[in-house]
Amino acid sequence: MTSLIRLTAIASIGALALAAAACTPADTDADTTAEDTSTTTIVEREVPAAPVVVEREVPVPTPPVVVEDRRDGDSTTVRAGEDGIEVETTNR
Repeated sequence: MTSLIRLTAIASIGALALAAAACTPADTDADTTAEDTSTTTIVEREVPAAPVVVEREVPVPTPPVVVEDRRDGDSTTVRAGEDGIEVETTNR
């Protein structure tokens, strides 16, 4: 084998060993000793939230619009305004 192939093989084996060591999980019990017997209890509680108010738009029945007998030249305009229904009548 040439020295270049030998050097490449050694470098790739070293890289694989380093990757395997990096992926090995750590010992999680290393910080506890046999003498330490204390335990920790975690209590989770569900705290009720304030009620949510849902506003709904409810249709309000509108009164019937009655247009009386009209003569030529008379006009009646009915509009839904911000303050309610507006009626404009012109009699000639």
